[in-house]
Amino acid sequence: MEDVLLVRRMMDGDREAFDELMKKTQREIIRLAYLISGNHADSEDIAQETFVQAYLKRKEIREPEYFRTWLIRMMTRIAWRYLKKKGRERPAEDEELFAGMPRDLQSDLSRAAEQQEERETLAAAIRRLPVKHRTVVILYYFEEMTTREIAVVTGCMEGTVKSRLHTARRKLKEELTGQRAPAGRGGPYEQEELQ
Repeated sequence: MEDVLLVRRMMDGDREAFDELMKKTQREIIRLAYLISGNHADSEDIAQETFVQAYLKRKEIREPEYFRTWLIRMMTRIAWRYLKKKGRERPAEDEELFAGMPRDLQSDLSRAAEQQEERETLAAAIRRLPVKHRTVVILYYFEEMTTREIAVVTGCMEGTVKSRLHTARRKLKEELTGQRAPAGRGGPYEQEELQ
């Protein structure tokens, strides 16, 4: 409820309310921007542009209780445009990709080394996904958003989100198990055009 009041104050031009909302969301926005862009400098640029646009477009917020979703949607679109403009997709560093996830604190060093290798393999596979597939994987598994929420954030139909999630899972499974789908299904990763 407090955040809704801050959003309403921000919508009315209250700069202090905006600063407070920025402090509350900055870490998450930078982290998501980093996971999508794969580069610290780019993620900071994307986050900065997101907050500038959020303030400039604050009066366009229709439902203050969904401010976080609105902000993530804006950041996602800015990240996609940024990557398209840069003409590249940089991979995320493995450790940052798993920041915030619970760590298994076993004393067995050999098991810890195996787990690290598995995480690195998974992180590398996620990095190689086309940006739109990588985005839905990040939002679904790391941010624990529903497919409906992801549809709102990415501005596409829920069926498209489910399709991208299914395709991403299939590609990850193929890469991690070394098994390819039968002819006509799968093949090398198709690079989806950025919007």
